[in-house]
Amino acid sequence: MFSFRRVSKVALPVLGIWSALMFTGCDNDDSKDPVTTEDKQFVVSLAIQGSDNNFTYYSVPFADVMNGSLSAVGEGIEQPGYYDFTQIGNTIYSIGGLDDVNVVGITKNESGALTQIGDVSFTNSLSDIVKADENTLVALELNSSSDQVTFHKIDINTITVKETIQHPVSDITGLESPSYSGMRVSGDYLYLGYYIMDPNSWETNFTDKAWVAVYSYPELEFIKVIEDDRTGNIGGFNVKSGLIKDEKGDVYALSHSNPANGFSQSTKGGAILRIKSGETEFDQDYFLDVEALTEGTNTAHLVYLGDGKVFAEINTEANENQARWSDSPLRSAVIDLYNNTINYIDGIPTHNGDGRRLAALHDGNNIYICIPEDSGIYVYKIDLVNYTATKGAEVEANFVAGFFKL
Repeated sequence: MFSFRRVSKVALPVLGIWSALMFTGCDNDDSKDPVTTEDKQFVVSLAIQGSDNNFTYYSVPFADVMNGSLSAVGEGIEQPGYYDFTQIGNTIYSIGGLDDVNVVGITKNESGALTQIGDVSFTNSLSDIVKADENTLVALELNSSSDQVTFHKIDINTITVKETIQHPVSDITGLESPSYSGMRVSGDYLYLGYYIMDPNSWETNFTDKAWVAVYSYPELEFIKVIEDDRTGNIGGFNVKSGLIKDEKGDVYALSHSNPANGFSQSTKGGAILRIKSGETEFDQDYFLDVEALTEGTNTAHLVYLGDGKVFAEINTEANENQARWSDSPLRSAVIDLYNNTINYIDGIPTHNGDGRRLAALHDGNNIYICIPEDSGIYVYKIDLVNYTATKGAEVEANFVAGFFKL
């Protein structure tokens, strides 16, 4: 069973995972056709724990993720520390956490090799980065050591800060320190989801409402906080999928209060709310009862697929039976936000999560995800049409921090 553990001087729960592995090179069978750098479209960010218990992340390109093994040996980008990864366009952004406060872009150069672009540091580690428009990213600092909500506008081409805008935390709450759960820009607004967690005890003492802060875009002026007492807080610890956006610009807000994802109590049933495009209130005509849909359980991880459908990792235990910080046991599914239906994926065993942003690649009618099993971690390719999965390569890592295609 996985559990969260503390990995630095900062008291922060992070998933505890297997001890360091021994790594071997990739298959060197000379009978196979040679693979050029340009053929290696997949990029997997592998987290490796050393003998000192610290982690190093290796973002490595692969041509095939369905056969053999995926190893950190070979070309790639090496980053010691603690990093979160997200892809926007043709760039992977590595976001430093804990004692790392920098952001680096990872992309391909003209020869097809991975290369780093930009390297910008901040006062505190960033909570997240999202795309705001064709030229701009918005990065957020929301840290318990600061009384400011800090936004950075970043040039998407140079990864340099164009503008920094700060607002007092007191704008959005007078309670304990707000914790980040999701952020989306839609039209003239930026929506910021958060929940309240005591930064010293990690207790969540205020779980009877959903809150989203609304800011104007591009000015990033504070407008108001919207709330809804039909469900509890938005999002959960470190998963960053509390808010998602569809093609219409509608923003969907996920609430679950899962102990498995950090909550010390659950006082409202899990649900998904909607903020319609251009609006600054929750849509009172929309309410997806997640617990009814899943017959008594919840989901913390969502990946938007298109046409109202999301890939979801469903916790198979009711909230009252979950082990806190465990991010388990999980079952993969696809939820239709428009029609309130669910289809579970056949061929994937019930599994543990990593207690962080879900490392999943959506590629056309498929989604790739890495599943830990007793014998190791394996890639699974999910057919989103037939809701079936095929087992692929073994991954030689302690966990997978990102799965991308460039």
